[in-house]
Amino acid sequence: MSMKGQKRFFQSDKGEGGIRTNHQIRVPKVRVIRDGVNLGVMDTYAALELARKFDLDLVEVASQATPPVCSIMDYGKHRYEQEKRKKVKKSTVQKEKEVKFRYMIADHDLEVKANKIKKFLQNGSKVKINVIFKAREKAHKDKGFNIVQKCIDLVGESAIIEFGPKFVGHGIICRLSPKKESEK
Repeated sequence: MSMKGQKRFFQSDKGEGGIRTNHQIRVPKVRVIRDGVNLGVMDTYAALELARKFDLDLVEVASQATPPVCSIMDYGKHRYEQEKRKKVKKSTVQKEKEVKFRYMIADHDLEVKANKIKKFLQNGSKVKINVIFKAREKAHKDKGFNIVQKCIDLVGESAIIEFGPKFVGHGIICRLSPKKESEK
């Protein structure tokens, strides 16, 4: 037997995002709030009329309460602001950039890498410095540590060292994070 043409029994009467609005609220009495002011317990129909009078929506904010708490607000504007906050939250997630080079790097090339690191730090990203060693080059770890220290000195006061240079796997790693405005 197919379900085509039949009403689904498990379909929720909640609107978008699981929030009931206006005529989706089917309880006899609700506690009404507008702009943070408690207007008291009233019939759902009266609350809907009050919301309609202000040209706003009646939105259920606490369905588990007895009676359920509803707020009179512009629901479209509320959803827009929530989406906007989500986007801002996503964009403020800090990124980590990685700068790789070998331990046999010329001074000018190291300065170019240091300037790139400064730009990353100014943009608010953390930077991972990775000095890579191949095969027998691991015998020259001390030169690699000197290069990392030189790079940190070139970056100067614009960074905080999260963890200093340490040898891991096939290279030396170090992580820098940007200084906050209050620390500069």
